[in-house]
Order: sequence, then C-alpha cells, then structure tokens
Amino acid sequence: MFHLINNLNQILMKITQLGILLFLPFLIHPTVKAQTTPEAFLAQLPPVPNVACTADSSVVNHFTNRIYEVKSALQQVIDRIHAEVQANEEKLKDKALSNAVRQSGLSKKEMEQLQQENVTEEHALKAANKVIGKQYNLSLQELEKVGEMSDADQEKWAQNYANSRMQQAKQNPQATAKKQDKSARLFDLAKEQKAIGERITDKMTKVDKLFKNIEQQDTIETRKLNEKIPPLEKQLCSGICSPAEIARSRAAEKQIYNLKLQYCEKMSPSQIDAISQYLTSVKTLFPDYRRLTEVQNEIVRLQFGEITPEDLSCYKAVDEYANILLGTYKYWIGKFDK
Repeated sequence: MFHLINNLNQILMKITQLGILLFLPFLIHPTVKAQTTPEAFLAQLPPVPNVACTADSSVVNHFTNRIYEVKSALQQVIDRIHAEVQANEEKLKDKALSNAVRQSGLSKKEMEQLQQENVTEEHALKAANKVIGKQYNLSLQELEKVGEMSDADQEKWAQNYANSRMQQAKQNPQATAKKQDKSARLFDLAKEQKAIGERITDKMTKVDKLFKNIEQQDTIETRKLNEKIPPLEKQLCSGICSPAEIARSRAAEKQIYNLKLQYCEKMSPSQIDAISQYLTSVKTLFPDYRRLTEVQNEIVRLQFGEITPEDLSCYKAVDEYANILLGTYKYWIGKFDK
C-alpha cells in the first residue's frame, strides 16, 4: 500500500512539473474587522521612556498599569474576533468539504468514511481509484504499471500523458482558460504569501536577536553582580546589633544598592533600544500584515467564497509588543531606602 502511494506521488509530481496543477485547498479562518484599529491601540500604549533606575515606584506602577489597561481592551477585541471565527467555523468546514467532494468526485458519505480512523485498505484504494479517475482519467492499475517503469520511461509516459491532456483541453478552451487563470492566480498568491511571510520573519528575527544579545550580556553582568554581593550580605545585621555593626550593615546596604544601580544603568539603555526597535518594526509591518491577510483571503475566496478582511495579525502584533513594553523597567532598582 505504502509502496503504491509513494509511486503514485512520484508519478503525479512528474505530471505537475509538466504544467498540470493539482488542486490545493487553503483553509484560512475568517474574522470581522473591529471598530478600534491596531494603530489606535498602539497609540494608547505609553511611549518608550528613558528609564531612570532610581525613579519613584509610582512612575513605574503608572506605566505598567496603563499597559495592562490597553492589553485588557485589546484582548476583548481579539476575543470578539475569535468568537466570530468559531461561529463561522462549521460553515466554512461544510463549504470546504463540499468543495473537496466536488473536486474529488467522491460522495459526501465516501469522504466521511475516509476521515474515520478505522477505514479499511479496500475502501481507501477504492476511493483513490475514483479520485484519480475523476481528476486524471487514470486508474491505480495503470499508475502501478507506470511505477514499475524506469525513470526514463516514466518521463516519456508523463510527457505523452501531458500532451494527451492538452489535446483534451483544446476541445473546451473556455473552461481550460478559466481553470488555468485560477491556477496561475493561486500560484502567484502563494508566492506572494511566502515572500511576505519571509519579510515579516526576517524583520522580527533581527529584533529578536537584539533581545538575545541582551540576555547574553545580562548573564555576564548578573554573574559579576552575584560575585560581589554575597560578601557584602554577610556584613548585614538583623535583630540586636551594636552601633558599629549597624553602621557596617548600613554601609554594606548602600554598596549593594550602588552595585544594583550600576547594573541597571548598564543594562537599561540596551533594553530601551531593543524595545524602541521592536516598536518601529511593528509599525512598519502593519502594511505587510494587512497585505498578507488580503492574499490569504483571496486564496480562500477562490476556493470557498467571500471573506471579510480583518486585522487579527496586527492586533496580535500590538499585544506582543505590549508584552515586550512591560519589560521596560526590567532592571529598575528604585530609590535607596535610607
């Protein structure tokens, strides 16, 4: 069975390489466009500050509270979009199944049987034979014989088969042209989808590298800090202490604080720079996120029907940025408690 399937895949690949495109269903979740735009949510987030390592705690709390407020409102929009997706999911599944049934030549009952885990090899072969007969006007027996040919003979057979299909296509030029136009458009859209995806990944990978560099530097600086602080902590006193012990403890506390302050002042600028570059990337990627959605929706329309464009990717990008923004005061130490 597996040997036959492998042969079948190789043969159909040769046919595809000769210009006969196979049906490829795309399933993209539809969503509705909310009234509040991603740009509006991005503008509601606090700007990236110049971190003062000794800033008052009220400043930090106000900053983080504002982010959580925006994230809460943003999550409501994302949840509403997902609710719409769930409401339409069964409808889209039915449409996809109907389309697959129409393309394959199988009945709905036969398709449902194939989706069962306990489907027998006999049923699978029977269905495969029907699909291949419908789409390629061939039988499994014919393909099995082709699978036993040499590579050179398979190439020759595939070329003859392609010529035969082209001759059949000439008998119905309008239907053939329409199918070719659709296939060509799907191919172009798939290429654009891949290009946009790579562009988004490339830009976000560069930003991610900044944060990884900070983590590496953080590891080095934290190791230095952990070497210097323990000896000072041994000088701290608690409970009943003599005036000399209290003075020594107080001096040690100040030294520990200064070490942590130096750590913050060294690490925070890199953190702020990375967050700022992340923000720039999110803003510049909005057009790509939207175009990617348009491409995906057009692919779906060509296969299943109309879909409302949405900004789900942009909303998620803003939410991810908000999470990054929460790390602005990661190295903050606050004021020294005298």
